[in-house]
Amino acid sequence: MLSTSVLALALAASLAAHAADVLPAADDSAEQTLLQADEISYDDSSNTVVATGYVEIQRGDRLLLADKIVYDRTSDVATATGNVSITDSNGSVFFFESIQVAGDLKEGLASEVRVLLSDKSRMAGRLIRRMPDGTSELDKAVYSACDSCKGETPLWQIKAEHVRYDPEAEMVYYNNAWVEIAGVPVFYTPYLAHPDPTAGAKSGLLLPTIGASRNLGVSYRQPYYFHIDDDKDATLTPLLTTEAGKGAIGEYRQDFPAARMRIFGSLMANDPDFKKNLRGHLDATARWDMDENWRSGTDIRLATDRTYLRRYNFTAPTWLTSNLFAERFTSNSYFSANAYYFQRQRIASAAGSVPGVIPLLNYNYTSTPDDLGGTWTVDGNGLVLLRETGSDTSRLSTRVGWNLPFTSSYGGVYTFRAGLRGDGYYVRDLVRPSRRDVFTGTAGRVVPETSIEWRMPFVSDGYGFHQVLEPIVMGVVSPIGGNSDSIPNEDSLDLEFDDTNLFSMQRFTGLDRVESGARINYGMHWAAFNRTVGTVDAMIGQVYRFHKDAAFSALSGLSEHFSDYVGHIDLTPNPYVSMQYRFRFDKDTLASRRSELSAVVGPDLLRITTSYIFVKASGTPANPNSTEELFMALSSKFSQNWSVVLGHRQNLGINGGAIRTDVGLTYEDECMIIGLDFARDNTQDRDFKKGLAVVLRLNLKTIGDIRFNTDVGTQR
Repeated sequence: MLSTSVLALALAASLAAHAADVLPAADDSAEQTLLQADEISYDDSSNTVVATGYVEIQRGDRLLLADKIVYDRTSDVATATGNVSITDSNGSVFFFESIQVAGDLKEGLASEVRVLLSDKSRMAGRLIRRMPDGTSELDKAVYSACDSCKGETPLWQIKAEHVRYDPEAEMVYYNNAWVEIAGVPVFYTPYLAHPDPTAGAKSGLLLPTIGASRNLGVSYRQPYYFHIDDDKDATLTPLLTTEAGKGAIGEYRQDFPAARMRIFGSLMANDPDFKKNLRGHLDATARWDMDENWRSGTDIRLATDRTYLRRYNFTAPTWLTSNLFAERFTSNSYFSANAYYFQRQRIASAAGSVPGVIPLLNYNYTSTPDDLGGTWTVDGNGLVLLRETGSDTSRLSTRVGWNLPFTSSYGGVYTFRAGLRGDGYYVRDLVRPSRRDVFTGTAGRVVPETSIEWRMPFVSDGYGFHQVLEPIVMGVVSPIGGNSDSIPNEDSLDLEFDDTNLFSMQRFTGLDRVESGARINYGMHWAAFNRTVGTVDAMIGQVYRFHKDAAFSALSGLSEHFSDYVGHIDLTPNPYVSMQYRFRFDKDTLASRRSELSAVVGPDLLRITTSYIFVKASGTPANPNSTEELFMALSSKFSQNWSVVLGHRQNLGINGGAIRTDVGLTYEDECMIIGLDFARDNTQDRDFKKGLAVVLRLNLKTIGDIRFNTDVGTQR
């Protein structure tokens, strides 16, 4: 009968979610129980079996240690005493003064239980009982994720008069629970329940959010989670405010065998009956892997007005983009069909002027290498762009190309490219300023182009460095012109000439404009590598075109015969220094036209981060002033637990000034995070006022987040 009691103790289960079931579960005879002890004896008079000395019982990956185990065959009760500990299958360790368990495994009792859970959190209780119905009860329980081995009061802990764990329901229930911070009770609840973390998702209330701000007044959010099934769930969050009405936030998620879906949205109203001033938003995503080659999906981003998202603290990009798509992948081709709808969220647009794209078609094909080593490419594009007010555009574009790379006997690397592109358009109500008319009709062009690129890498090893010096020259030939005023410019407005497109045949971002005429792209690339010193990578280059191209504006740096100089310098000498510099210099004066500098310097003790951007003004009404902005941040982890971050963004332009200043102080240890953040925002947009925001963050690790927000604004 000794094996029965030994098995009972060896199967002691772990505390779950701060109140564990440390008493035995059902027998599993498939596992073998191993027993070691200094002495095992049997007393006929008392009908007991006694194991003494260093008693060790192992069953599977569970281990029980004790000084003494006594099994009373008459009462069918086993008792372990003296340095009793049980290590369970997930690594949690339980310590007892004594533990008793019935031989039928249905009832048990242990006193002065202490637990070191596998996540390093701790729990203790005066008495734990296993009930006949399989539940476990713990009296006078204390839980904390803090290290209190030194006997000091932990920074935070939860105390409860009574804790019950129901393994069948996979739930933990608390009665009369207090949250203490530094030994001071700060929060009381008569009842608290949550799922056993090993059980997976369960329906129930989540942590509420209480806040106060200029835009909402006092607000309260109380989310409720619905676990519908293993492949679907939902969250419904009523939102109450004193200044911005009431409503709800909802989220639904579902996984299918080959698809997934997420729907997130909200609805708010100032009217109690939701009959007027109704506002809301929708953020939905769906993906469907139809087979190994085809995929489809949609992203829907909509809002009732331009200020709703920011006022109610949702993510608020400048544009909301809704997209419906299907795409096909093969080893050497790609096809996609897209439809787009846009909503502007900052500056107002004329009614009906924002286009819809239905559809946008793309096809790309690259062949396997032919006998010469060259590859053929085919690129196709179709577009229909519609507006309620303004011009409409339909476009069909096709390009066929051939690319041949080869290396000469002396190490020169050549790439020959040739292509033929044709574009056809049908436009309606296109305003042509040069002709002072409105055009409706067809337009088109055929653009042949060819190029050859030469690179000559010179490699050297000396003075502890591995260096590569590489001159690059690329010649491109295509007909002059091709940008008729009967062809609208919808997708080629955002041109930025820099080192990333210096050696491109076409520098425009879209298809509505083409770069024409004969030109030469040339530059020098240098890199040095050293295992101790680090790496340096630099490049500078320029474009010379034989004919000026009116498609480029004066601001672009490409409108003259000689372009501006572009390049970069990247420096990483060691793990504590990283610097990147991108530039465009005026071809005549070497004055800066565009500069971007970023750097990170220093270890965790004192780290400085900076970024700077400068863009020269064009002098046009759309861009009358230069853009110049500086951001600097200092962070320091000045002790094991304390860190500070200071950040400032400054507009250095003509009408400049401070944009935003942030200061954050954080304390973090093994059991909690306390942070105090200050932010002074000097930007203002419509009903959003500039001012000071203060956030106090309290995160009790393994429990959750508590945030207190205060916004102090400047009223006009």
